[in-house]
Amino acid sequence: MPLPRLANSAERIVYRIAGLPIAVKALVAASKARPADPLRSAFTSRYWHPRGVAETSELLGGIILTPIAILASLAWFTWRNGAVIRRRHGKSVPSQLAEQLRLYFSAGVLPPWYYIFSLHDEGAQRAPTFIERFETKTCYFRLLKQRKGTPLNDKTRFAEFCAANGIRSVPTILRLPGDDPQRPLPRRDLFVKPVSGRGGKGAERWDYIGSQSFSGPHGEQLTRSALLRRLVERSRHGPIIVQPRMLPHPDLATMTAGALPTVRVLTCLNTQGEPEVIAGVVRTSLGKNRTVDNLHAGGIGAMIDFELGTLSRATNLGSDARLGWLAVHPDSGAQIEGRVLPCWNEVKECAVAAHRKFNDRVVIGWDIAVLEDGPILIEGNGNPDLDILQRFMRVGLREHRFAEMLAHHLRENGKAPADRPKTRALG
Repeated sequence: MPLPRLANSAERIVYRIAGLPIAVKALVAASKARPADPLRSAFTSRYWHPRGVAETSELLGGIILTPIAILASLAWFTWRNGAVIRRRHGKSVPSQLAEQLRLYFSAGVLPPWYYIFSLHDEGAQRAPTFIERFETKTCYFRLLKQRKGTPLNDKTRFAEFCAANGIRSVPTILRLPGDDPQRPLPRRDLFVKPVSGRGGKGAERWDYIGSQSFSGPHGEQLTRSALLRRLVERSRHGPIIVQPRMLPHPDLATMTAGALPTVRVLTCLNTQGEPEVIAGVVRTSLGKNRTVDNLHAGGIGAMIDFELGTLSRATNLGSDARLGWLAVHPDSGAQIEGRVLPCWNEVKECAVAAHRKFNDRVVIGWDIAVLEDGPILIEGNGNPDLDILQRFMRVGLREHRFAEMLAHHLRENGKAPADRPKTRALG
């Protein structure tokens, strides 16, 4: 099995392990004729009905590997974070260990998410409010996805579709393979990324330094023709696209180590089929990362106040707790907490307008950059990571209007019963 497919299969086995206690509890509840949560009902049905040999193998593998995987991840993440949490919050390491075990069996929380969602603080009350990654990645988003539709996840067609539909987005200069490999590169800063990449993996930034030359991510310098040859050679191992590098709004320029800060905006179709903005997080880079701002690549983010556009304290994804929560950028010292994101209302309008054109998708995570002249769409994600948002919430999205909208669409597709989940204000 090729390495990428093997990694994807291993990831799905992890989701099987995380979902096991939830799926078992739901079966017990169903046998006692208890009212079903529509989201969990859809998840349980999908969990216990694998499709094909691969999913059946992953289900069996997850069940078999659960004891080993839980103990190993418990040991690793507690070793990594336990002492930090003890110093900051006064919770002993044995207490963290015991709490992680309880939350796994009660809510399917694996050790990384114990720290991502800060469940050392009122974990028993807060854990059930989060929509877990093992639910969205294996069930909800997959059930709601139409197999053929708008080119949301097709980086080679995305910019063309946006241009044809009046959506401002970053253009594509070159596609390799596909376009003429002899076309000269423009004399400007470039951003290169794989067509099938995610989380910022494989992205490169090439700065034009004059004299027909570019400076690369590791300081190497190549002429225009030499860089083009390198990109053509790289494309033989997987298709790539070349785009112009965008520069951030001046108000955000000091809040990065060099990568373009972007806003992740989550939108969802409501019960009338109109897109609504759920929440937004601004992401930025730190340290030696001058290329991408993704939290999965070591970046940091800050929650955006829905009405005012002010930023919260910043932090990383949280599975490594050492960084903590920051009021200022650790490299530049620029203020983050309380800063007003420029053009926040325009960013929300951009996300809603884009979703209206990609309306065959129920849920989309948009990556939008704020330039000096306003927002520009980078890309859209039809299988967005909710951890990026829920990391900053006291109360997770299960008790937000978002869960109600998800349940509505699952019911419309015949994938969930008629019960509606309760909702609370976003926290």
